[in-house]
Amino acid sequence: MNKFAYFVYILNFILWKIGYKISIIYNKIKFSILLGEKCGKNFEVAGTLNLYFGSRKSVLSIGDDFHSLNGNFYNPLTRNSQGAIMVEENGKIIIGNCVGMSSIMMRSHKSIIIGNYVNIGADCMILDTDCHSLNYLDRRTRGELDSANVISSEIIIEDDVFIGARTIIMKGVRIGARSIIGAGSVITKDIPSDSIAAGNPCRVIKKVVDGENYLEFQQ
Repeated sequence: MNKFAYFVYILNFILWKIGYKISIIYNKIKFSILLGEKCGKNFEVAGTLNLYFGSRKSVLSIGDDFHSLNGNFYNPLTRNSQGAIMVEENGKIIIGNCVGMSSIMMRSHKSIIIGNYVNIGADCMILDTDCHSLNYLDRRTRGELDSANVISSEIIIEDDVFIGARTIIMKGVRIGARSIIGAGSVITKDIPSDSIAAGNPCRVIKKVVDGENYLEFQQ
């Protein structure tokens, strides 16, 4: 890299860093206004995390030390995609303390509960609803009948869970504490605590036993 090219690189990096800082300030103001006391301390969101509320009854609560990277190459694994949180009319999303995620897509028709110290990888999707009726005649109406017959069920992600990039979590799933989910998994059933699970559909591969200052993996 010659001197001029290096200069352009450094200039681009400085502008990128300024944009990063500005987006954090902007998002802190935006979320503080929209969520009020339901927005925790040390809140840090970089890039664009879009919000949608179905009505004033929609609930979104975010705990302390929330961290989220969205687009603009803030996390290269996201392929520059924005994040989105959608809470429908009777939906509820509760996010605990010390949670991190990148370019998430969450949609709640009923309830999504995320515990403390949860890490969610880039481009994951969490949907507590089928979004459309499973009956093709309902879907043909493209209206109230389709929406009225949507099936939804609560999702719970317990403390200290680590979810790999581009995982899809479907309705009615509970992921037990301290479990690890492999990248690209599709989770349709509960995952027990202290498990390593992966695949489509996601299945338990190993159990994790927490010993004295070390982790021992067992089949």
